[in-house]
Amino acid sequence: MKKSPTMDERTERLNGQVSFLVLMLTHLALAIAILYKRYIQGLDVEYYQTFTAIQAASMFLYWGMRLYLSGVLPMISWRALLGIYAALVMMISIPSALIHGLPTAQNWTSTILPAMLGPAVLVVGYWLIAYFGKRRLDKEISE
Repeated sequence: MKKSPTMDERTERLNGQVSFLVLMLTHLALAIAILYKRYIQGLDVEYYQTFTAIQAASMFLYWGMRLYLSGVLPMISWRALLGIYAALVMMISIPSALIHGLPTAQNWTSTILPAMLGPAVLVVGYWLIAYFGKRRLDKEISE
């Protein structure tokens, strides 16, 4: 059986750079396609909603994995995370209320809920990535 050659640091670095460039160009091309469909062709959101979801998922997954594997995110206390969450909710809710007026109780699922749920997902996602990245790095260092 033939052994595969081991990858040295230069090959790993080159593979990382190629992967990054291809992913960046793919994200850029997808964003341009979305903007073209939206502003040049004037299509409704339903025609490019799938592209937008794929791009958002890909970008968040890429950034999350890079941050997790590097282990460089600082662990933020729960008190600070709650402050960040409150600030994000206000940054979304106040301009929305100024533009569209105060939401009615019947519209809470389309007005209040996204303004509270979106920042919660971001804050909890950040904390999970930071926690597991730190835990992975600590485990790697201790071995």
